[in-house]
Amino acid sequence: MSQVSPVSCASSATDSPSLETSTTMAADFKRVTSHDLRDRAASSQNTAVAPSISLWEYDDPTPGWAAPLRETAQAWVERYGVNTATLIRVDGECTRFALLELDGHRFIVGPTATPSEAHSLTHMLKTTPQIGAIFCVEPGTMQRPRERDGGASDGAGYRERPVGDYIARVTRRGGRRSAPGAQGHDAGMLPCVTSGRLHLDGGLSHVQFMEFTGMERFDTPIDGAALWRAGKGVAGFMRAHPGKIPLVCSERGIARPCAVIASAALQLRGGDARLRSLLAHEVVRQRAEASDHHINVAARSFDLIAELSRLTTMLREPGRGDTRSERKVHILRQQLMGKDLGVRIDWQSGEGRRRLADYLEANFEKVSPLLASGGLPPGTAMLWLRDELDVLNGIRFLSPAYVDGHTDRISQEAIAVNDPNAVRLVSFDDYGLTCDNKYYDVSSVTGWYRHCLGASKPLSNPVSRAPVVALLVRASEKARLEAQFRRWQV
Repeated sequence: MSQVSPVSCASSATDSPSLETSTTMAADFKRVTSHDLRDRAASSQNTAVAPSISLWEYDDPTPGWAAPLRETAQAWVERYGVNTATLIRVDGECTRFALLELDGHRFIVGPTATPSEAHSLTHMLKTTPQIGAIFCVEPGTMQRPRERDGGASDGAGYRERPVGDYIARVTRRGGRRSAPGAQGHDAGMLPCVTSGRLHLDGGLSHVQFMEFTGMERFDTPIDGAALWRAGKGVAGFMRAHPGKIPLVCSERGIARPCAVIASAALQLRGGDARLRSLLAHEVVRQRAEASDHHINVAARSFDLIAELSRLTTMLREPGRGDTRSERKVHILRQQLMGKDLGVRIDWQSGEGRRRLADYLEANFEKVSPLLASGGLPPGTAMLWLRDELDVLNGIRFLSPAYVDGHTDRISQEAIAVNDPNAVRLVSFDDYGLTCDNKYYDVSSVTGWYRHCLGASKPLSNPVSRAPVVALLVRASEKARLEAQFRRWQV
């Protein structure tokens, strides 16, 4: 987790809400309304008859903002190309919070509210009991000093904070520093959090506030594990609270919360391939032109999130999945359980398969490289001769791996399988990537490669004549062997 220096709480009188304003807002937060949902049973009943969320409903170049927000919000819309039709309407005024729907799942996306938005935010939360949680997906919002120093950290994930502390932070943060039109997609700042805690007597007690720790700040790529965990927390909340809508926000910007929402939607939909292909398009269409930034940057991670979601969904369903998916799970189990010596899971039973799904989800960092490599044998790597192909479906091995030496089918000479120059050919056919597990000396393959190039043909398997797209080599020898092929590449 990145270390962020706290911003001084000192600010001028023009930058901070007045004491009178804070007192008025606190009284408004505490006021008991007809939507006081302190009772859990009442919460479920009220949700069923809750009013629908009111949207601005049309793409308006100059929507009706609240007076204190008008100038900065308008600049924000123009800067990011925001679709104002999906922005939420509160008391007849437009807010910067938007409704985002992905394959039937609804989310609210927005930046962290500024003091001028505090009233509309709390009114929206009070009068819309479907909103059950706020997920802030950048660290530092309300971290305790020990946690910022690493003293109480137990890895990336969500930590629940008092929603009253969050509301107090919104009302007391510096207005100039939190202007919606400030620079950067996700340019961050650490708001002022006073030691005094705002106690909510009602009205917002049905709302959880969850803060994610372990995600880098500013406009940097988000690693796959952070995206997986951030989305998993949101998806878990939605599974546990059917009908509830999470509000996902960040300290600044619009791309980061959209990426977390995309991860959550993929996990909720079991890695649906159609949804995966539409993610970037949908967030741009519904939210803003810049919303797909982190989705595009982390495209490979989203492929892996979708693939792992498909596999864990299959493991939790009755019966067995398709042969290819079952083979992937078998390879993952073999390679992971061999490293985690204390883990033993009998995946033939329904309960064992569910346990295995939990294990895979909890170990994304270990699972994702194996998925990305297509379940390659340990210590091996792919040396691509042309464009790299998607290997998420794995490599189909036509025969067991050789233990002893055998004959190189090109040179007709003996080859030892543990020779540093021994390589295997990976072909592409109707079934995907295929390897017959036969070994060849790299000098034989380079000679055959030059011959095929001279005949204006792609390298082919000397036995099956299928086009060869890559070599399976020792990972430690890849750089050395790759240099022998690059000089003839066209």
